[in-house]
Amino acid sequence: MKRTIKAVRRLLLPALLALMTGCASLPDVTPYRDATLKLRSTVLAGGHAVQAGLETAAAEYPAQDPTTKDLREKAARFSTAWQARIEGADALVAYTEAVANIARAGAEGPATARSLADALIRLATGVGIALPPAGTVAPVTDVAAFVYGHIAAARASQSLDQALQAAQPAVDRVASVLSRDLRDSVEILRAAHDLQLTAVTDQYRSERGYLTALNRERKALYAKDALTPGDEQRLRQIGELFEATRAWREPMEKSLAMADANLKTRVQRIQATQTAVAEWAAAHRGIAAAVREKRTVNVEALVQATLEAQELVRRLRAL
Repeated sequence: MKRTIKAVRRLLLPALLALMTGCASLPDVTPYRDATLKLRSTVLAGGHAVQAGLETAAAEYPAQDPTTKDLREKAARFSTAWQARIEGADALVAYTEAVANIARAGAEGPATARSLADALIRLATGVGIALPPAGTVAPVTDVAAFVYGHIAAARASQSLDQALQAAQPAVDRVASVLSRDLRDSVEILRAAHDLQLTAVTDQYRSERGYLTALNRERKALYAKDALTPGDEQRLRQIGELFEATRAWREPMEKSLAMADANLKTRVQRIQATQTAVAEWAAAHRGIAAAVREKRTVNVEALVQATLEAQELVRRLRAL
């Protein structure tokens, strides 16, 4: 009989311990936090690389050239705008730190839901979404009203799982605000690119006028029903004159192509960051399921998107 009781104990004890451990533990959210830290460092490095490129472009023109002043102004505008992007990334990191601490504590009740709601408020204010004044009636499309409405729902939840589900729409909207702000930075880059193109083409204004005249004359000759010997001789002369324009056309075309390539890489860099922010929100969506199922949060897509953004930072530095 004693041997039977001991055998039953040996069978039941591991199962009981596993059950107790499963109920008391929450998934490790550290990979989510670490991936967010990498995203933040990528935002910081990418901003510095883009600004350095704009300042380098400005330095290519004489100090008194209006283009120099305009490009420096664009670089300053970008720096100011990107500082807000860095603050947004800091808010993502602070929020993921809070979520990781909540998971580490292992509690899942109403008090934990309130802690998550507090972290969400700091996230929203960190990206510039201010709490609406008390008693105000906001339109349905108001971002702040939407976000803080879901934060209130998270606060009223009875478990961490419910709070995370209530919080997800707010997290998605925060990510969309960050994405919109990143898109605004692209407009500054496009304006700087237009300045560079104008400066290059203005530098060769007389030469381009001469080339246009040659092309117009050649087109008029080819439009004739029959060419005279003089026409044919003139066409040969135009061909020789056109070939001679390579001396200035090639440097001009190289400068234009380089400006286009720089803009393309800078825009791709920002778009890659937008993708990483979207993946950050998507990874957050998996936390509720991970809490419910006691499994690890999947951050593979977020890590991959961040790596792609980091590669574009490397290319920017090499320009």
